[in-house]
Amino acid sequence: MLKPSVAPYLRDTRRPFYHTGGVLLCMLPLVAFSCLYYGVRPLLLVLIGMVSAMLTELLCCAVAGRRPTLSDGSAAVTGALIGAMMSPITPFWVPIMGSTFAIGVAKMPFGGIGRNIFNPAAAGMAFCAICFPTRLFLYPDPAQSAALPLWDTSNVITVITPTEQLASGGTTTVDWLSLLSGDFAGPIGSAGVLILLASAIYLFCIRAASPIIFSSYLASCALGAALFPRAAVGAGVSVQLELCTGLLLFAGVFLLCDPVTGPRFWLARVIYGVAAGALVIALRWYGRFECCEFFAVLLVNSFSPFLDRTCWSLVRRVKRRKEGRT
Repeated sequence: MLKPSVAPYLRDTRRPFYHTGGVLLCMLPLVAFSCLYYGVRPLLLVLIGMVSAMLTELLCCAVAGRRPTLSDGSAAVTGALIGAMMSPITPFWVPIMGSTFAIGVAKMPFGGIGRNIFNPAAAGMAFCAICFPTRLFLYPDPAQSAALPLWDTSNVITVITPTEQLASGGTTTVDWLSLLSGDFAGPIGSAGVLILLASAIYLFCIRAASPIIFSSYLASCALGAALFPRAAVGAGVSVQLELCTGLLLFAGVFLLCDPVTGPRFWLARVIYGVAAGALVIALRWYGRFECCEFFAVLLVNSFSPFLDRTCWSLVRRVKRRKEGRT
């Protein structure tokens, strides 16, 4: 007898919260690391994003006459990711707007968890970037010893990020140690490269992320950065700066490897990751925003079902031809 269940249809017996809880666990050291530089404000931005996303999902369930679905943890993850992609001095109402759009437009109208075509957190950030660009891309100097004020951040000293310096064709003074330790201006989630890599390994172990997508994505980004450096630096330095700054690693770990919106077949995953990396490099060259990774994620999300069907059919045809020859 078949047992009815709700999406996503995982191949193991663990509930969806096993995976979403793992993502939230990975978010804790990232936020804590950012709080060391900026005080409690990064934590509040993430919490506000989480609460806004959960309240929006409750409202959508009430309007649709459905039982609340907060127990799967997906709404909390979406809000936390949106908050982590904000600047530490972003006004508190911006993650509210982003989380509301992510749940109310990009997730629940498609049927909820397991049925959305686009990554909700990427959609929420794209909405905020288009509507409130001046609120998102101003970053405080992490060298300041004092914690950021909670409300009035108009007097906070802002600096140019390494990603913006590369976009203008100039070189950056950020060294390798600063990149690894997160001692440079950027979004909350880009605070520590080593933490992001450790998070990726953990998510691979619990099967909440695909190592095939992540490795092909990083390889594509590294190749693009080496072939087309945005500053007068060597290929190695260009790869180092591109991979470690902005939201490139964060998007690869938490957005691109989303098991709901990503493809299932291995060949489709390779193409998916390569295409995402190529889009990130292209958008960094010609795009309007310095943090453009969520736009690349949304673009490849739209091709995920097509890649699955096409690659599966192609591999099956090749196998049949080989079997026919033997």
